[in-house]
Amino acid sequence: MNAKYLLAAATGNYEVDRQRHVKAFKERLASEVKKVTWPLEKLQDLRDKRLRHLIKVAKKYSPWHAARLRQIDPETIKGNNLSDIQTMTKTDLMENWDEIVTDRRLNLDLANHHIAHISDHGPAYLFDQYHVVTSGGSSGKRGVFVVDFEGWLCSSLAISRYGMWIDQNHKWEGAKRHASIGAGLVTHASIAAFQTFFGEQVGNSRSFPILLPIHEIVDGLNEFQPSHLIAYPSILHRLALEKKAGRLSITPQSMMCVAEPLMPETREVLEDVFGKPPMNMYGSSEGGGIAYSFPGSPGMYLMEDMNVYEPVDANGRSVPPGVMAAKLLITNVANQALPLIRYELTDEVLLLNEPNPNPWTGRRIADIKGRVDDHFLYPGNVDVPPLLFWTVFGKTPEVFEYQVQQTRCGIKILVRATQPFKSDTIHKEIANALIHLGLSDPELVITEVDHIDRHAETGKLRRFIPLTGQ
Repeated sequence: MNAKYLLAAATGNYEVDRQRHVKAFKERLASEVKKVTWPLEKLQDLRDKRLRHLIKVAKKYSPWHAARLRQIDPETIKGNNLSDIQTMTKTDLMENWDEIVTDRRLNLDLANHHIAHISDHGPAYLFDQYHVVTSGGSSGKRGVFVVDFEGWLCSSLAISRYGMWIDQNHKWEGAKRHASIGAGLVTHASIAAFQTFFGEQVGNSRSFPILLPIHEIVDGLNEFQPSHLIAYPSILHRLALEKKAGRLSITPQSMMCVAEPLMPETREVLEDVFGKPPMNMYGSSEGGGIAYSFPGSPGMYLMEDMNVYEPVDANGRSVPPGVMAAKLLITNVANQALPLIRYELTDEVLLLNEPNPNPWTGRRIADIKGRVDDHFLYPGNVDVPPLLFWTVFGKTPEVFEYQVQQTRCGIKILVRATQPFKSDTIHKEIANALIHLGLSDPELVITEVDHIDRHAETGKLRRFIPLTGQ
């Protein structure tokens, strides 16, 4: 049976399927909120229970995992003892997709046809239970992910429990009006999840595609007057400058940063202009919600029951709290449709080694600043880290957006600024730093532009582009 024919038979009534999810979400949210303050051991016990079930399903129904997990006993496995299992990458996933999924009706061809269908006709479930989403990823490698009914529900509940806890413990002024600015495609996980669980709440919620011209976003926000704003940090930074210039007239009571790293300079600008610190959330298409920040507190709390988290160095060796990890291995224990077991995220993660100052439980990580993919490597083992550019532009308030592109002999930087800035000073500081790192006689070009292209699907600003990614 070809994919187009099967897709027609596998696409049911979206609203009927969605209401099943909405009903389950409402029934379980109150008890879900309690997990915010569960002891870490209790959260990890639930994680391990889910992990054992995932391993059983993967061994039984996934040919790729069956071979990989042959020596693993699902009855005794725990999240703190996965080192005997090989890691997997996005390349592994996309090259072995059909053998990784646990429902033999699913295959990548069908998933891609389903993505095309919902792109043209709007959201739909596959076989009445699956969501299929895509991710361009910061590295530009396309990923396709299928999530089962329970995994989709658990991920949205885990993210929502923090917001519900905050609602229960903070007094908001007036009616709540949520605005979000992000990817405008129904194939993006954040948009698809919002439509699933909150699609009917059009009166007090509004979303804006991130690729809209900034003046249209500003006009829409001024008209809607949100009390709560969710957006990519780069867009929030731009909106802060619009407010400072007098064009934006909103006073949100909370701001949530998602999808991109929250840079220290952006945090500072948002707090200065809006008068309150932003919150931060870390998630991925592969792992769903991963971490969430406590209001007014830096760092984020890991959602300990949703994934196994293993911070590792560049060689895959575990690193202790307080040491920056080159990668984060995740095992998504909530989604059994596409088992991701010790899956590599190339985000550089720092597990904090300090006392917990807040009532939430779960381990804490620092704000994500970048990815190992963001490092520029040159002949002679010269490594140029993104920290160099964060440091320079972090103290240049006139620059609100930039993109750094590696060239064969140096760096090309595109810059957007609110007013003239000392480009000669920046040029000299970066050039000297490149020479100090070992790049002799580097070519450095800094160009001021009116527009920097964002990722076509996700709308994210890809800040660092290695030579191999151009």
